[in-house]
Amino acid sequence: MFKIQLPMVLLVELALLFVGCSSSQQTAAPETTAQRSTNAVSADPQVNAILEQSCYECHSTGGSAPWYASVSPTYLAANSARRVLNFSDWQTYDAQKKADALKNIEQTVSGGSMPPSDYSALDHSARLADDQKQALLKWASQPALPAH
Repeated sequence: MFKIQLPMVLLVELALLFVGCSSSQQTAAPETTAQRSTNAVSADPQVNAILEQSCYECHSTGGSAPWYASVSPTYLAANSARRVLNFSDWQTYDAQKKADALKNIEQTVSGGSMPPSDYSALDHSARLADDQKQALLKWASQPALPAH
């Protein structure tokens, strides 16, 4: 009896994961978007949109990933990700901290380690298209300037 139940449990879990992944194209509530845009990281709205879509879940205090992403080892370490880079605190960073963060963003995006593949495999909205990567790389290679 146990042998029959275990495969059934696995099938149910896989079905739930599939259903969750297929509905990952969530949009932010208008009040969330308005709140985030007041603390814009970049003067470029396209860059801000990319960061909100692909980075804020782990790299901002306002991030809340879909339930199925919580099984990602990378997302489980999100609190440490926020300690490394928290876009919610970007406006409080001094010029050197912003420059260091931008250099790190440039290296991790160009190297393909951000967003992490185990996380973006579960949350498809976090994936970066080539044009999005190029926009982030162009932004990150610029000197750190105020957003406004």
